[in-house]
Amino acid sequence: MYAGLDFGTSNCSIGIMQNNEPSLIPIDEGRTRLSSCLFIEHEVIKPADITTPRILEKCELLGNEQSHSAFSQEALFSIARKELQREHRQKAYSFKRAENILDALSANGDVIFGEEAELTHIDDPDSGFYVKSPKSFLGADINKDQQMVFTRIVEKMLAHIKQEAESVKDFELRDVVIGRPVNFHRLLGDDGNEQALSIINEAAKNVGFRHIEFLMEPVAAAYDYERQLQEDKMVLILDLGGGTTDCSVIKLGPSYANLGDRSSCILSHTGRRIGGIDLDNKLALMRFMPHFGKGAVFKNGLPVPGNLFRQAVSVNDVSAQRDFALIRTGREIDDYCIRSSDQRLKRFKTLRDGKFGLRVSRSAEQAKIDLSDYTSVRIPMYYIEPDFDIAVTRDELAESIADELGKFGVLMRDAIQQAGVQPDVLYVTGGTAMSPVVQQWIDGVFPGMPIVVGDQFGSVTSGLVTQAERLFR
Repeated sequence: MYAGLDFGTSNCSIGIMQNNEPSLIPIDEGRTRLSSCLFIEHEVIKPADITTPRILEKCELLGNEQSHSAFSQEALFSIARKELQREHRQKAYSFKRAENILDALSANGDVIFGEEAELTHIDDPDSGFYVKSPKSFLGADINKDQQMVFTRIVEKMLAHIKQEAESVKDFELRDVVIGRPVNFHRLLGDDGNEQALSIINEAAKNVGFRHIEFLMEPVAAAYDYERQLQEDKMVLILDLGGGTTDCSVIKLGPSYANLGDRSSCILSHTGRRIGGIDLDNKLALMRFMPHFGKGAVFKNGLPVPGNLFRQAVSVNDVSAQRDFALIRTGREIDDYCIRSSDQRLKRFKTLRDGKFGLRVSRSAEQAKIDLSDYTSVRIPMYYIEPDFDIAVTRDELAESIADELGKFGVLMRDAIQQAGVQPDVLYVTGGTAMSPVVQQWIDGVFPGMPIVVGDQFGSVTSGLVTQAERLFR
C-alpha cells in the first residue's frame, strides 16, 4: 500500500487514498497530527509488546466511556494504543542510563513523541533529551556525527508514524511520497537541500519504505486544491508552514490533472526558512520578554544587553538554547540582577534556572492562536510566579511580526515575477494561515485577488496522497 507523508517542522501527518479521496490517519491519541518533537529518556526502556487483541480490549473499555463516545473506531484504536504505551512506561524500571543522545537513540526503544514529549520535557527537563522540529536542522551546516544523530532522530519519528498508521489500518505501507520544502536551510543552499533529502531518504529506507519519492510542499497543496476545480486556473500557492514558507505558481485544473508529467505546469518556486515557529519566537521576544527585563537598564544608566532575551525564546535554535543553558549564562544573569534595580530581571532568572523557555514559547503560541478569535487576550504565566499574566492584543501581534510578514510578501512577488504571469487566485494553506492578522495582511498586499484558504493542516498531506496514487497505483 502507498501513502503520502508530511514530515513537517511543527506537525507530521500521513494519509492514504480511501474511497477515491485522500484520508488522513489518526496517529496521536485519535488526532491526525503529531507534533514534530520527541523525548528520549535517560533510562533505557525497551518497547512494549502491544498486541492487537490488547488494543481492541482497551478500545472496548474506552468506547463505554462518555468522553470517548464521539470518536471513530480508528481514533479509539489510536488512543488505546497510546494509553497502553504510556502504561508500559509507568511500570518499566531500568538501572541503565544513556550518557548522550546517540546512546539513548541506539539503546532506548521506547521514545516519547508529540505533545506527550513536550509535556514530559516541561514536567522534568533533566530526565532526558528533548528535540523539537528536527526538520529545521537537516539542511544546516552540521558535521558527520551530527548528521548521524539527526538521521537516527528522523528514523525514530518516521518509524513511529509508519507503525501507528499501519496499526490503525492493519496493513503494511511500503511506498511513500514525502513532502519537502523548496529550501531547507539557506546557509548551505543546494548542498543543504541535498543533505536534508539524503537524511530523510536514508531514514525512510531504514524504517521499511520500499519506494520513496519527494514532492515540494506547495505543489502538494496545489494538487489538493486542484481536486475541487471545475475550470483551469493560474494559481499562486502560499504554504505557510511551521518552519518554512514556500510559494509556487502552478497551472491547475481539468486540462492538467491527468497529465503524466506536470513539470511544464509548475512555473516557479520560492521558499525560505521562516514560518509559524519564527512568529511565535518574535511575539515572545517583543511582547513577553519586556515583562522579564528586556529594555531594563543598569544602575549606571547603561542598557542591559538584549542577546540573552533572544536566546531564551529561540526554541528552534540549538546553538542559542545550548548557550542559554551554559553555567556562565546563569552567572551573567545573576550579575544583571545585582547591577540593576529592575525587579523584572528576577523573572528572567526564574525562567532560565527553571528551564521554562519552552513553556514561554508555548504561551506565546497560545496567544497567537487565541488572537484568531479575540482582539485581546491575557495569558497566565503562573509557572513563573503566582498571579502573573501577560496581556497581548491583535494589533500588538501584527506589529511584532511585521518584518516576517514582509518576508512572506517578497517570496510571493518573486514567485510571480519568475513565472512571468499574473495568477487568477491565491491559495493559502498551513497553520499560520489561520491568523486574521496574516489574512488581513495578504488582503492588503494583493487587493482584489480572490483568496482561497485551504485545510490548514491537511492540504499538503492530501496532495501527497494524490501524488502517491498517480505514482504507485
